[in-house]
Amino acid sequence: MNRQIELVALWVLIITGFLAHTLADVMPAFWGESIVAMPGANNSCELISMMMGVSYTLPVLGIFLALWGKHKAWRVIHAILACLFGLFCLLHMLEWLDDFNPIQLTIMPLMGIIGIILAVKSIKYVCKKRCAENEEEENEAEESEEVDDEGEECAEENEEKELEA
Repeated sequence: MNRQIELVALWVLIITGFLAHTLADVMPAFWGESIVAMPGANNSCELISMMMGVSYTLPVLGIFLALWGKHKAWRVIHAILACLFGLFCLLHMLEWLDDFNPIQLTIMPLMGIIGIILAVKSIKYVCKKRCAENEEEENEAEESEEVDDEGEECAEENEEKELEA
């Protein structure tokens, strides 16, 4: 469960990063600057609504998959989702090429780092779980062989005791 808690914490940091990202754009309103932007070709209401939904809904789905996705397929879907978010966080920084925003300077690089860590840990979660499952199967096979061996040893000891008696 420890790895699952790490993954959930990283997803929560992603959600918190999106909130801080939005808050950083809204904060100038507190000292009297206008933050009103009319919807245009670059920022339509539909796109903004979709991004707000994606920035909350998909991380929550990632949290659900990390906590309750026990099957291998769910872990793979979780890893794909985490990689997409890591890539999204990195590509979102390309926005600075068009319009550099110093307010986002502390938030966006940290979001990129968290996204990369989340992607790497998710991939390791899939791989380690697969290895752990294989080891468990091997251990079960070895244990059943040991039980058979122990049974044979006990039978041999019992026969020796009977012969001595």
